[in-house]
Amino acid sequence: MKLGKSNRRRDFIKKSAMAVAGLTLVPGLSFGSKGNDPFILEEATGQLTNPDGLKTVAFICNVYFKFSHADSIGTKLFLGIPMDQDQRIVPPNIKIASVYIAQIGANDIGVQIAKMNGATVYPTIAEALTLGGDKLAVDAVVYFGEHGDYAYNRLGEKMYPRMNTLEQIFRVFDASNKSVPVYSDKALSYSWLDSKWIYDRAKELNVPMMTGSSLTYTSRVPDLEHPLGTKITEAVAIGPGTLDGWGFHVTEVLQLMLERRAGGETGVASVQTLKGNDVWAAMDSGEISWKLVEAAHDRISLKVPGSLRDLVKMPYAVKVQYNDGTKGAILMLNGLTQPIRPDGLENRAGFAYAAQADGKTVSTEFLLDASIGRYHTSYLCLNIESFVDTGKLPVPFERSLFTSCIIDMGIRSLNEGGTIKETPFLNISYSAEGYEYYRPTNPWPPTERSIGLWPPKGYEFINGK
Repeated sequence: MKLGKSNRRRDFIKKSAMAVAGLTLVPGLSFGSKGNDPFILEEATGQLTNPDGLKTVAFICNVYFKFSHADSIGTKLFLGIPMDQDQRIVPPNIKIASVYIAQIGANDIGVQIAKMNGATVYPTIAEALTLGGDKLAVDAVVYFGEHGDYAYNRLGEKMYPRMNTLEQIFRVFDASNKSVPVYSDKALSYSWLDSKWIYDRAKELNVPMMTGSSLTYTSRVPDLEHPLGTKITEAVAIGPGTLDGWGFHVTEVLQLMLERRAGGETGVASVQTLKGNDVWAAMDSGEISWKLVEAAHDRISLKVPGSLRDLVKMPYAVKVQYNDGTKGAILMLNGLTQPIRPDGLENRAGFAYAAQADGKTVSTEFLLDASIGRYHTSYLCLNIESFVDTGKLPVPFERSLFTSCIIDMGIRSLNEGGTIKETPFLNISYSAEGYEYYRPTNPWPPTERSIGLWPPKGYEFINGK
């Protein structure tokens, strides 16, 4: 059973959420495909190892500066999670005991935050995991492999050392004859070879690995989650940015929705990337559905008036043909949204999804928050905490293998030309059934959010003050 502090935290979140009208169960939250109480997992946990009654975590990252992933997500794990529902900060449910930062620059805030919270900054990954000893000495590892000064490869992909870092983590597990939960942010790797190695090594060592980004756990407007077993013939996901930058996010949106289709995931047969006029030609010919792309576009907040052809100067589209015949497409469409919101903040809208499902066209937007609080990451943090606490994956590990490999194949297709059909590493079947996660089901209004909620008192330096 939980110690009193953890039970109080659960009750605090439930009580806080009750202030929001118009929702049922745990207001504002949805728990995976079953709709169960998102905090029921906290009732059945193992022995707690921290004197405070919290699981201990080693925090590993490339860099730690304002608005980096280590800050937008990791700082909440240090200080508490701001809940947009009722303007409160939920106390941490884990204890970060150690920190390793690969590149500490002049804009670093991680060292100060670690010091203020009693976490030791170690010079190596191994020492962070062993707390300076010989064997694994923490209950979980949280790793942010995004950002930093790293080279680009011949394909234009930034070579983040995710495989190298995870190899060092896995070595400590192997030497200790013990594995603990690992959260690895965003893609497994820029390379499908590295991604497959990470997946296989984690399986070999029985490492529970939660991977991916905040897109799974953010608000969807309108709220849309396909019931398991939905018949989907075609789907598209659209977003801004480059294939190497935000292409993973758009791919993740497509996959997290399509994996719920009838028969579950069956694997990918081929990947082909188009750009420029070839994208419009594919849409004109029906290779990619104009109807679905426009349905997704219609959901985008604060759109720039005009047609897609006029607004998007250089479109990119990754066509994904699934083994079961399902058609998917990932489109990078820049120029669709107003750069600044009415409240003066950067407009981070632009991610949307549409599908032909059970004979109907359905669509939704995935919302991101540009304020200092980056509130769309709060629900990711809640899921990370639950994962650390229970070791139960909120979403399939295989999804990240798919998303990481598909976007790499898309970039390779763009550089090499033609359709890539040799993808045996993507001939994997899996099901989304049985996985449970929680996310908001009511759209938060970005223009009404209190920016003053974050950062907490004493941490104003996070905001440069």
